Amino acid sequence: MGKYEEAFSRLAERALARLEGPGGFLAVTETHLVLVDETGVKRMALSRIRRVGRGEGGNLVVQGEEETLTIPLRVFPLEELKAFLEGLRPHVARARKATAAPPPSPQASPLPSPEPASHAPSGEGQRVPIWEEEAPPKPASVELAPEPKAAEAPADTPRPKGGGSPLALPLKALALLTLAYTVAFVALNPGADPWALAGVVLGGLGLALTEWSLATSSR
Repeated sequence: MGKYEEAFSRLAERALARLEGPGGFLAVTETHLVLVDETGVKRMALSRIRRVGRGEGGNLVVQGEEETLTIPLRVFPLEELKAFLEGLRPHVARARKATAAPPPSPQASPLPSPEPASHAPSGEGQRVPIWEEEAPPKPASVELAPEPKAAEAPADTPRPKGGGSPLALPLKALALLTLAYTVAFVALNPGADPWALAGVVLGGLGLALTEWSLATSSR
């Protein structure tokens, strides 16, 4: 009996499956996955295991709900280790079924049935899991019929044009007078400075347009 297996035997637990390598010992008991290596004894509850895959730095990682168990690849022969972890699936399903309290939690879903061993490449950087729990199916979306729109208020009917503003006519007259004054000033002062004439024309046109706009926009 190797020193790692001897350390496991002191736990007084029965191994349902076991794997011994040059640097450690793996065992599946009724309730736990147990790893014994040079760092000591590590355990993870079978009912909490969700995924087994490759981690960083040449390790395999057993992922639980809130914890992980890291297994160095150098501790065990790779193919034997992969086969051992693939065979872990039915033990996990049994442990979860045994610990489930009725009624079952809505988040809990049965592990998928065992599948043939996948021959994932053993090179570094591969992240294909050996196996993992299937996510629970998403509930089908239910489309609701659109709510009927509230009856729209009738558009405002155009108001009948009543009498305009009393300032409308005087403003129009003032606009015309402003325009006439501007033209007359330019005509009577042909020799004036061109820039001064241009300023008078622009100012007169702007003022006339403003007055006319105020007259037509008055209600």
